[in-house]
Amino acid sequence: MKREKLGFVIGNMSHCGGTERVLSILANGLAKRNHQIVVISMWGEREPVFPLDHSIRKYRLSEEYPKGIKGNLKNMISLYQIVKKEKITLLIDVDLILTFYSLPLKGMMPGLKRISWEHFNYYYQFRKHNRIRRVAMRLAAAFSDVVLVLSKEDWNYYQNNLNIRGRLCQIYNPNTYEGVVLQKSKEKLVFAAGRLTRAKGFDYLLKSWQLLEKDFPEWKLCIAGKGEEEAELCSMKKRMNLRNVEFTGNVEEIEAYYENAAFFVLPSRNEGFGMVLIEAMAYENPVVSFSCKAGPKDIVTDGKDGFLVTTGDYKEFADKMRCLMENEKLREAMGKKAKESTKRFGVEGILDQWEKLLKSFR
Repeated sequence: MKREKLGFVIGNMSHCGGTERVLSILANGLAKRNHQIVVISMWGEREPVFPLDHSIRKYRLSEEYPKGIKGNLKNMISLYQIVKKEKITLLIDVDLILTFYSLPLKGMMPGLKRISWEHFNYYYQFRKHNRIRRVAMRLAAAFSDVVLVLSKEDWNYYQNNLNIRGRLCQIYNPNTYEGVVLQKSKEKLVFAAGRLTRAKGFDYLLKSWQLLEKDFPEWKLCIAGKGEEEAELCSMKKRMNLRNVEFTGNVEEIEAYYENAAFFVLPSRNEGFGMVLIEAMAYENPVVSFSCKAGPKDIVTDGKDGFLVTTGDYKEFADKMRCLMENEKLREAMGKKAKESTKRFGVEGILDQWEKLLKSFR
């Protein structure tokens, strides 16, 4: 039976975020399994940051973010022309808001099938265009053949809150660091990574660290990432007189930090999934994470490969960090279990699940 020709539509493939990396891994893996793949960026000034297989067709609709009715209409027409030219039969939106572009194509091309693949949890509150995104979510639920979410927890939120006329499916993101072999011993380093935004909760982390720093002067907290909260967080660090906290900005070789760290922390108020947890755990890092919506509860087994803490309880968060900082044997034991638990996110297994989903369209 003939395979579907797949078109992945994403905002900007030249970004270096987790969504873009996951798409590159998935697209490359499916291409190696002889699927025909087209990746379409809605905008972007550069080529994709993450390399794509030579067999994958790449398009970019515009250099700048589309503005106004005219800009968005132009991109919609360009998308239609590419889908028609490439004879794409299954279009996959890598973000539910792209429903606004792909849904009209469904009306113009009745045979076109659509997957809405969401990378944020159901309750995620966006600073910009939150109401518009809520409309997109309901349109996707009503008119997509499949709504695809990342975690079992989030599957329940979508199932209970939306009238999904098609199918609701769940597939984890793949572990990008399979088979890592540590080359050096761990340091007395606590590592965190993510955009410096309110959602990521680094203000909570600084409050937790303030309860620990005097008792553990030989330990260091390193936070990688940039974002709109950077100035406020640096000011907060200064007001608290924290000496052993470093903001590194964006790092090119995050693997070195994963390898050096004694454990990883995720103080987020909410998450789309929490890929950094899987990445850190692949490097034998136990984790301390808030049990926020949605993702960490799917990844971390509390007390086995890390600790889950009530969201916002920075004192309990500090207590769990203290527990790991005081006990090297516990860190090592939990770290080995953490690496073992990431096997369920292996790339080949995730690709198998995607292929099963794709076969269901035939």
